[in-house]
Amino acid sequence: MKDGRTHLAYKAEHTVDLGSEQILSADVHHGTDSDTATIIDSIATAQRHVAAAGGEAAINEVAADKGYHSNTVLVDCQEAGVRTCIPERETGQRKWNDKPLEVEQAFRDNRLRVKRRKGRRLQRLRSELVEWTFAHVCETGGARRTWLRGLENVRKRYTIQAAGRNLGLVMRRLFGIGTPRSLQGAVVALCALILGLWGLLRRLETLRAAFGWQMANNARFVATYFGTTLRLAAV
Repeated sequence: MKDGRTHLAYKAEHTVDLGSEQILSADVHHGTDSDTATIIDSIATAQRHVAAAGGEAAINEVAADKGYHSNTVLVDCQEAGVRTCIPERETGQRKWNDKPLEVEQAFRDNRLRVKRRKGRRLQRLRSELVEWTFAHVCETGGARRTWLRGLENVRKRYTIQAAGRNLGLVMRRLFGIGTPRSLQGAVVALCALILGLWGLLRRLETLRAAFGWQMANNARFVATYFGTTLRLAAV
């Protein structure tokens, strides 16, 4: 693993649009690959997916956790025109004498963006929305473990899992229901509503019949007694 442990595992990485909450790219890497070695490829893959879908938006801001912070990542993003908002790791005093000027400039610009109000808001959204996607795909979707062999096969299955999550998000926004479980609950609620209305109509019909029978009896009573009284008075 990237933290030094010996464990048979892959590393899943999501690139999420914080506005629409859609997963722009979901890739799987070897467990020994560091975060700083894969983030640039994930950003490029997300941009290709947006272009392939017919979108014209360009990725111009990136928010990530401190595991993705490195001088190389900051410089590469700055050269690509992407503003970074990545918290720096807890290290000692940094020395810039042996580093190019653009490295220090990229580092300090990133530090300023992290400390701003917008940077803090982006970090809150990242910690909330990105983790939700992992919960939906890995926990609820069951993609935490796999019995497939080979990185390519795992990537194919994980991509389908992430696409299903995006489809559920679109369905939820269009119809209010995004999963079969939610659809099942809606069907049960609809059936209960129909049964309730049917029972109410039966009750109203019973009351109407009873009321009509009572009115008919009252009419016969009036016709029998008061009608005769009126005729006698006329004589």
